[in-house]
Amino acid sequence: MNVKAALVRNTAWYGLVTLVGVGSGLLTSIVLARGLGPQHMGDFSYVTWAWATLQAVATLGFALATARYTAEASVRGDRAGAWGFARHLRHRQLLATGLVVGLATPLVLWLAPTHLRWPLVVATLALVPITLESIDTHALYGAQRYDLTAGLSTLKMTLQIVVVVAALALGTGILGIVAGISLTLVLSWWLVHRSAARVYPEAPRAVAAGQRLEVRKYLLALSTVAVLDAVVWDRSEVFFLGLWGSAHDIAYYSLAFGLATRAMIIPEIAVGALLPAFSALHGAGNRGDFEAVYRTALRYVALAGALTAALTAALAPAIVVLLYGEPYRPAAPLLGALAGVALVSALRSVAWAALPALGDRRSALAATTVAAVVNLALAALLVRSHGTAGAVAANATGQLIATVWVFVALARRHDYRLPGYDLVKIAAAAILAFVIARLIAGSGVGFGSLVLGAMGGSVVFILTGVLTRVVGPGEWVALWSRLGGQRGGCNDYTTGRWPLA
Repeated sequence: MNVKAALVRNTAWYGLVTLVGVGSGLLTSIVLARGLGPQHMGDFSYVTWAWATLQAVATLGFALATARYTAEASVRGDRAGAWGFARHLRHRQLLATGLVVGLATPLVLWLAPTHLRWPLVVATLALVPITLESIDTHALYGAQRYDLTAGLSTLKMTLQIVVVVAALALGTGILGIVAGISLTLVLSWWLVHRSAARVYPEAPRAVAAGQRLEVRKYLLALSTVAVLDAVVWDRSEVFFLGLWGSAHDIAYYSLAFGLATRAMIIPEIAVGALLPAFSALHGAGNRGDFEAVYRTALRYVALAGALTAALTAALAPAIVVLLYGEPYRPAAPLLGALAGVALVSALRSVAWAALPALGDRRSALAATTVAAVVNLALAALLVRSHGTAGAVAANATGQLIATVWVFVALARRHDYRLPGYDLVKIAAAAILAFVIARLIAGSGVGFGSLVLGAMGGSVVFILTGVLTRVVGPGEWVALWSRLGGQRGGCNDYTTGRWPLA
C-alpha cells in the first residue's frame, strides 16, 4: 500500500463527505432554528447534547482502535487479521453499548424533564446503530476505503434533512424529529456493515491471546480519553446552562458552538484521514514520513483554520442574523469567541491522531483528565454567575490546556516538534485579517457587509502569508488541491460526532 498516495486520496474523499456534512448540518440547523424558535430550539439542543454525551460514553475507544488495528494489519496485506480485529472490537462494542443503554434508560425515565423524556429515551436506544456503524466505518477507514464511507454518509445526511423537514411540516415536535433521525441511523448502519463485509471478504481470523491483552490495555486508556474529551469538547457546559440558565441560553450557546465547529471544515478535512495514515506509517517503521506528515498537516490546518477563525469572529453578527434571524443575535459574541476555540481544537486534532497511532496512552489520558477537571470546575463556578460567557470561558480554558499538553508530550516523548515559527507568522496574519474584516464590515449585518469584510480579510491574510514566506504560490495550489480534493498540485503530503450535534 502506498500510504502517502492513499492519504491524499482519502483526504479528498473525506473532504467531499465533510463538505456535504457541514452543508447538510448547517441547513438542518437553520431549518430547525427558524421552525422551532429559540425556546424549543434550546430544548432540542439539550437533547442533542445528551445524545452526543451518551454516544461518547458508549463508543469509548472501540472505533478509534478499530481504525488503528485494521490499518496496521491491512498495510501488511493481512485482510483476514484486520477483519478479525473488527469483529473482536464489534462484539465488545455491542456489550458496552448494551450496558450504557440499560443503565441510561431508567435514569432518563426518572430524571429527565417530562416534555423531553421520550425524545431522550429514543435517542438512548439509537445508540445501538450509532456505535455499531462506527465500528464498520472505522474498519473501512483502516482499509483506506474512504470512498465508500463518503457515499454512504452523504445518503444518510440527505435522508436526515428530509426527515427533519417532514417532521416540522407535520408538527410532530422534538419526539418526531429524534425518532425519524433514529430510523435513518438504523438504515445507515445496515448499509455500512454490508460494505465492510464486501471489503473484507476473507473469513476473520481470531485475535491471538497476546494481542487481546495489548488491545485491552490500549482500549482502557483510549476509552478514558474519549469520555473525558467529550466532557471538554461536546458542550458539557450545556448541563450547567440547563441548571442555571434558560432554554434561550442553551439555544444561543449551542448554535454558536455548532457554527464555530462547522467553520473549521477545511481543517477537519485535513485531519480526517490522518489516523489510518499515521498508524500505517508507524506500523511500517517509517519515522521520517510520519514526522513530515505531522508537521505539514499542522501547517495546513493552521493556514486554513486561522483565516476561517479570524473572519468568523470579525463577521459574527452578520453571520448569525443572516442565517438564523434577528431573535438569535445574542449568539453573535459567543460565536466570535468560540471560533478561536474551534481553531485550537482543530490543531489539537492533528496531535490527537498521532498519539493513538504511536500507541501513546499516557499523554492523551493525562491531558484530557486535567482539561476535563478544569473545564467542569470552571463551568460550575462561572455559568451560574456569568451565563453563556462563563460557559465559553470554561470551554476555552479546557481546550487550551489539553492542546498545549499533547503538543508538549509529542515533542518531549516522541521528538515530534511543532513548526513554531510558521505558526507565529500565521497567527499574525490572522490578527491582521480580523482587524481589516471588522473595519470594513463595521456593525452592518447585511449580505454586502459580510462579503466585503470577508474579501478584505482574506486578501490581507494571503498577502501577509506570502510576504512573510509562510507559504508560497505553489504551496497554495497544493494546499487547495489536497484539502479541496481537486486535481493538480503536489500529490505527496511530505513535501510541503454526528451532523446535528
